[in-house]
Amino acid sequence: MNRIILALARSLAEDGLSDSVYDALNDVLDGLEGFAPEQLLQITNKFRSAVRQLVHTAPLRTLVYPADEIALLKTLHEEHPDLDGALSYVRRFAVAISALLDKMEDE
Repeated sequence: MNRIILALARSLAEDGLSDSVYDALNDVLDGLEGFAPEQLLQITNKFRSAVRQLVHTAPLRTLVYPADEIALLKTLHEEHPDLDGALSYVRRFAVAISALLDKMEDE
């Protein structure tokens, strides 16, 4: 039974994030400017949703528990910056998500 549960968990972990999250990561990490406030809110919501998934799947896709990366993502998940700091916030969020995804792919 434990093997079945572990196999199911690994299968779910391999599903990955939605394309819209990857698109948002690319937009932010490519240094695009001029995001409207509602776009930044949408990106923030996508990233927060991704964090909830990554917190559960990353430990199944890495050999060593990514404690630092997950702690940073949880901290960013809880932040609520004002409009002036929103672009900087989504950039930091994107870098943190990307770092965890890289770690998951490397291992």
